[in-house]
Amino acid sequence: MTSPEPRRVDRARWRNTILDHLEDFPRQYAALETAMAAFGSNFDLPSFKLAFDTRADMEAYNRVQALERAALRVQNYLGELAISGTKLAGLQVSARGEEGSATERAFAGLRDAGVIDATLCARLVQAQGARRRIEHNYVRVNAGDVHRAAVLIHRAAADFISRYRPWIRDQLADG
Repeated sequence: MTSPEPRRVDRARWRNTILDHLEDFPRQYAALETAMAAFGSNFDLPSFKLAFDTRADMEAYNRVQALERAALRVQNYLGELAISGTKLAGLQVSARGEEGSATERAFAGLRDAGVIDATLCARLVQAQGARRRIEHNYVRVNAGDVHRAAVLIHRAAADFISRYRPWIRDQLADG
C-alpha cells in the first residue's frame, strides 16, 4: 500500500518550517557558541562544572542555563529540519513502532537517502539522546554530561547544516 500524496497545506507547512529554521539557525548557533565561550575560549570543563554545581553564584548558574537552552534549541532545530525535510522529500522512514524517536528516525531517513553519512547520523542520534536526558532527567545529569552534549551538538550541527542546506535547496525548488 502506498502513501497518499501529501496535501498541499502539509507541503507548505513543511516548507515554511524548513525556511524559518534555516533562516534563524545562524543566530541560534551563534548563541550556543557565545554560551560556550562564557566558560573560556576552549569551553573549559572545570569552569563549567564550577558554575554548574554552584549554590551561591546565581550569575554563573544562569550562564549554565543559557548554555543548556542554547544547546537544546540547536538540537531541536536539527530535529525539526530533519523531520520536515524527510516529509517534504517523501523519504521513507521507519515505522513508529521501531526503535527511536521521530527525530532519530528522520536522521536515519536522511542517512538512507545519502544526505548524511552513517557517522554523522550516529552523532546526531547520540546528540538527540543527550538532549532528551538533559531535558527529562535533569536532576540526575551532571556537568560532564551537559558539557559533552553541548560539544557534540555544536560539532554535529555544523556538519549537518553543511550537508542539509544543498540537499534541501533542491527539495524546496521542486515545488
